[in-house]
Amino acid sequence: MTAPVRDWQVVLAKFFGALLFYLVLWIPTLLYFLIFHYITGQTAAGSSGAYWGSYLMLLLLGMFYISIGCFASVLTRNQIIAAVISFCVITMHFFSGLITFILTEVSSATRQLLGYFSALEQMGTLSRGEIDTRPIVLYLSLTIVMLGLTYQAFQSRKWRL
Repeated sequence: MTAPVRDWQVVLAKFFGALLFYLVLWIPTLLYFLIFHYITGQTAAGSSGAYWGSYLMLLLLGMFYISIGCFASVLTRNQIIAAVISFCVITMHFFSGLITFILTEVSSATRQLLGYFSALEQMGTLSRGEIDTRPIVLYLSLTIVMLGLTYQAFQSRKWRL
């Protein structure tokens, strides 16, 4: 790169640009609450904690998955290959909790570990309105780790010719 921009600025700009686009996609869903209130004159049925917990989990998962996509895109120059890598890793993470149902020979410790990392299990907890800090810390940490790996891989491009 010949631009006077540091590598970490490129990584963070790519991440936050994709995150902003992701968040803009969710804005119309917030309008559903207003439309429901306008039509019925009532607040939305259900617990508002469950709604905000679900939005929080979608934000955390989105941040983690975007960081995976940033990492995959820095590994290769081909966008299609980066998309396939991202899709495979994200799919494996998302369905990791279901592996325990498919494979019956898995030990109980492995089941607990896969269940803890399962996005479906974490989503179920937060969508009930139960704010547990473990998935918040987990996905923020994984996002930071993936962005750090992205930065390291981006810096290693200087040494490859």
